[in-house]
Amino acid sequence: MEPLRITYGDLMPYAIAFNVISGILFGTFPLVAGLLARNRRYALYGFVSAVLGGAILGVFLSYPLSLVLVWLILKRNSTSVESNDPDSASETTLV
Repeated sequence: MEPLRITYGDLMPYAIAFNVISGILFGTFPLVAGLLARNRRYALYGFVSAVLGGAILGVFLSYPLSLVLVWLILKRNSTSVESNDPDSASETTLV
């Protein structure tokens, strides 16, 4: 029986597929956070950047991109909530 030999060229499509799948998994976090926060633009940016980053550098790029975009979504959502809150309005109204 002949030993099994796998070359780098044979392994590359499997590595890219694994990285894209990990990018999809990490991209669901900003996608869900953005859709729940009603911020579709950042949700789509987060998903697409995580998938493309996963295809390029795998977990080393898709995970940090997901974290940064979830943070941006949550930060933008918290500032919009604070600015729309009538109780937190400034006391600078003229009488």
